[in-house]
Amino acid sequence: MHAASGLKGYIEGKPRHGLLCAAILAICAAFSLSTVAPVLADETCPRAQSMLMQKARLKDLAQRVSDRTGFKVLAIGSSSTRGVGATTPQHTYPAKFETNLERQFGADVDVVNAGVNGETADAAMARLEERVTAEKFDLVIWQVGTNDAVKGADEQAFRAFVELGVKLVKSKQTDIMLLDPQFYPSIKDPVRYERFVKIIETVGTETGTPVLSRYKLMKDWAEKAPNDLRTMLSSDGFHMSDRGYACLATAMARAVTDLIAPPAPPRNQTQPAVASVPRSLVRP
Repeated sequence: MHAASGLKGYIEGKPRHGLLCAAILAICAAFSLSTVAPVLADETCPRAQSMLMQKARLKDLAQRVSDRTGFKVLAIGSSSTRGVGATTPQHTYPAKFETNLERQFGADVDVVNAGVNGETADAAMARLEERVTAEKFDLVIWQVGTNDAVKGADEQAFRAFVELGVKLVKSKQTDIMLLDPQFYPSIKDPVRYERFVKIIETVGTETGTPVLSRYKLMKDWAEKAPNDLRTMLSSDGFHMSDRGYACLATAMARAVTDLIAPPAPPRNQTQPAVASVPRSLVRP
């Protein structure tokens, strides 16, 4: 039993003694609120810069969060989305991401895991079109690029597929974010690999699509805390571990909060309070 709830139950079962009892109950309430973490606690993940490379406010998603009507997310991609390296489906990034968002926004969130091992951008296109045509999603997160880079895909063709996928999702009046390849120490051709990372960033910039850079996030981990990076990877040194997926989901949840936050007001004007944006995720 939670310490605060247990103490509260004990007090409520006893005769109340004026101000002392009321004060203790107030302390219990404050303790309970302060110990409910809306996302994975910062101290469990290495410190790193924001993974958000391209900002483009998610207006429709922001409205649904404000209305507290809940929303549905399609997480599509390859083995990193499927969750290779995780010990259970509950430890994959989509599952952790769903939990973080629900705690964060106080609304029902459904993150559908549509990851397929080994998939490249061209193969993902058919599935992407099928899913967004058959179902209504409020947000699509397309994790793309890793297998294309590793398998030696044509760079121009890769870019064309990413552009087409973004256009397809937006034609369904659905928000989309791109999630780029992971960083791992044994990349065989870092220069070529980073060109695929750059292509995704460029497509995001040119189409006004948010890009979440897993590559930037994980490389930052490697530079600042190399020992921590090893715990973020599974035994194959390529896919993420339970801890890696959890920290990725935390960083993604923070990025989504940044994307739905209202724009900064002009100088000398006061920004209205927005209850739907969690204070715990608003950077100082």
